[in-house]
Amino acid sequence: MANQTKFVLSSLEVAYQYGGRERVFWFDGNGKITAENGSFERPSANAFSLLHKTDCPHKTPICESVCYVNRLEDAEPEMYRMYRRNSAAIHQVLSCGYETAITILAFVEWIASRCKRGGFRWHVSGDIFSMEYAWFIRAVVIRTPDVRHWIYTRSFHFSETLHGLRNIAVNLSADRDNFNEAMTCHNQFGFRICFMATEGDVIPDLPKGSVIFPSHELRGRDLEQPTDAPWWKSLSLKQKHMVCPPDFFGQSEALRCGPCKKCLLFGYAKAE
Repeated sequence: MANQTKFVLSSLEVAYQYGGRERVFWFDGNGKITAENGSFERPSANAFSLLHKTDCPHKTPICESVCYVNRLEDAEPEMYRMYRRNSAAIHQVLSCGYETAITILAFVEWIASRCKRGGFRWHVSGDIFSMEYAWFIRAVVIRTPDVRHWIYTRSFHFSETLHGLRNIAVNLSADRDNFNEAMTCHNQFGFRICFMATEGDVIPDLPKGSVIFPSHELRGRDLEQPTDAPWWKSLSLKQKHMVCPPDFFGQSEALRCGPCKKCLLFGYAKAE
């Protein structure tokens, strides 16, 4: 049985001299995504998150029904309150060019000073909700060249903004509802496909470098031998190599984003 994932929060206060306003942003982290910034037992904040569904303009019926944040909202209410505050703050900031510029610089300083070793994840919850926000992310990534960033997104038409940046891994969150659109984006930009498999799915032929995320009912983490799970036995050898180890087998010091790196590598292969 895997250990329970631990969560952590860290605040950033940003002052805007013009107008005398101040906003607080919250960075979150957990044992799975901490990478080398911390450990499974002692995670460090290394992510910026928003509201799920509300800030996911291209959610699909499948992802909306099985989203892991549905559980997180109930299990970690304080964490989710910070996501709500982040959402309100970043939407307000993006409506003012001056505040956008100041906030970019504040994010850059915070991330550069804390996330060089393990990296920074955009959105444990939420997604790229506008082109203005996509450019905000791009500006932060460009100004933190020594930090490895990674992101999962269903906002495929906004992801073009992140193309060509050497220090962010763009992962296209796909399922059977949006797989064709994800493949179109992959073929154009080479971004990695991350396919969420649910009960009854026939997993499509995924390009090299893809990752498979099984939904909760398919995972083997609660079994004495996870590989006895019927879903696992149904996979081809190629597909088994693509499965996210922490999601399927359970999270621990050895089974988390840092040691795994399936989604963190920058080199993807376009479909032939």
